[in-house]
Amino acid sequence: MKNRIIAAFSILFLLFTQPVYARRLYYAEEFYLYVMNLYYTNAPLERNIRFMQWALEAPFDNPVKSLALIKTEEDHERYKSLFKMHVCLLIIDSYMQLGRRFDKENVYFFNLWYADRLKKSFTIAQYYYRVGLNYWEETKKHAAASADIPGRISIDEWEDELYLILESELDYEAIIESRLEELSERINQVDTFLARFENPVK
Repeated sequence: MKNRIIAAFSILFLLFTQPVYARRLYYAEEFYLYVMNLYYTNAPLERNIRFMQWALEAPFDNPVKSLALIKTEEDHERYKSLFKMHVCLLIIDSYMQLGRRFDKENVYFFNLWYADRLKKSFTIAQYYYRVGLNYWEETKKHAAASADIPGRISIDEWEDELYLILESELDYEAIIESRLEELSERINQVDTFLARFENPVK
């Protein structure tokens, strides 16, 4: 009887202590701000990517609630394009962070004692890099759309990113392709080592 009373009290406590104003995220800006308030550790990185993907698909809030100061329709259009460009960059960067956690800059002879595990780890890194690369075309598309709209919004970071992309000073395709090429060499190194045990010299 005592346990039932405690259980009933616990349920009532949970029901009446939840904020009545809580609701699901809906607008693009809400998904973005939610992620920006979180720490970047391994599991949250994958979750954050999903929230950023939702931000790309979600409708924008009223211009009054935008993250930038919006005065004209042109401001709002440029803001929306820059927002999507910036979110794509965040997704790419997150995939690269995940890839780096399974990658290794150098493979020394003593690392090859764990060649099987290395191969699996490198394959995961390769996957993350390639998925991140898929977002580069979308990033460039939103950058081009932003550049076609005159003006400048009040978020310098996004405007600076646009400038770097347009001037080819930020090129994730080149960065990731280089990373994939280096990773391919390391995978070949591991494969060569493993082949020695599959086909021992007699």
